[in-house]
Amino acid sequence: MTAVGRHRRPPDPRLPTDADADTDARLRAIAEGRPVVEEGVVVFPGSTVPYGYRTVHRPDGATDRHLVRLDPAPSP
Repeated sequence: MTAVGRHRRPPDPRLPTDADADTDARLRAIAEGRPVVEEGVVVFPGSTVPYGYRTVHRPDGATDRHLVRLDPAPSP
């Protein structure tokens, strides 16, 4: 048993892609015989920088994931 002190960090929240949704999308891609694409924006805990993500589940069962930092537009 681990002692819990006042400096213990809380558990990190789950990211948008959880295992159940990932499995559902992968099975849908296989069953329908076409890629299933999921896109969104995420800000990781402790950060203010947004990232765009894209997950492509292919009919062969493979998954491609891309994560891109979204920089603010340059000031005029």
